[in-house]
Amino acid sequence: MRFPSQTRRRWLALLFILTLAFSVRVLTANFLRAHFDDPGWFQFTSYRVFDRQAQDILDRKARPFWITDSSRTDQMIHPPGYPLWMASIYAATGDRSPVAVQRVQLVLDSLSVLLLVGIGATAFGWRVGIAAGVLGALSPLLALAGATPNADAPASWVVLGAVWLFLLAAKRQTIAHALAAGALLGLACWLRVNPLFLFVLWSVALLLFVRASWRRRLGLSAAVSLSTLLVISPVVIRNVVVF
Repeated sequence: MRFPSQTRRRWLALLFILTLAFSVRVLTANFLRAHFDDPGWFQFTSYRVFDRQAQDILDRKARPFWITDSSRTDQMIHPPGYPLWMASIYAATGDRSPVAVQRVQLVLDSLSVLLLVGIGATAFGWRVGIAAGVLGALSPLLALAGATPNADAPASWVVLGAVWLFLLAAKRQTIAHALAAGALLGLACWLRVNPLFLFVLWSVALLLFVRASWRRRLGLSAAVSLSTLLVISPVVIRNVVVF
């Protein structure tokens, strides 16, 4: 079975973007690994907080989600998702070090560049999507974030997936895409709390700018808001009950 020439070119372009993204991130990771003891490049103090939580989860000294000591208000500051992510990497690799986290995250971060392609192609067409992918693969800032073992990179992957689904919800006017976009945004808040209020802006945008009936726009807006709040609600309920 022969694919059309346009399809082949697109697949080759995606393969090139993946190779480029992976190469840049590997080189960045090698540099960063040599500077793990330099606080100017790697905030080991912050990493140690998550590392201790992940180690305690694996050693069964702490529960994966619940906080048993109400005096430990420090455990409320950070969402519970990243220690769970680190614990899963430790368990899968057998290596409880930032190097193991770095290796896994740089591979997944290379793949996440394809989300930029999808976002650009959905919003403006394939040419813009491919250009966005190439620029994302080459970006020193994105490569540094992807090669640094902290919560920024995993949270950004989930947010990018949510952005893509948000665009699809706006273009196709589908409730399912809106629900999925909000759910991923809520999931990102399990890793970093920074994206939380994006759902407010997205809900307003769907309500005001989508060319559809008022009922459809209201449904899309409500779907994003409700799914985001539903996904983050376990963390909020835990904090209210414990503290």
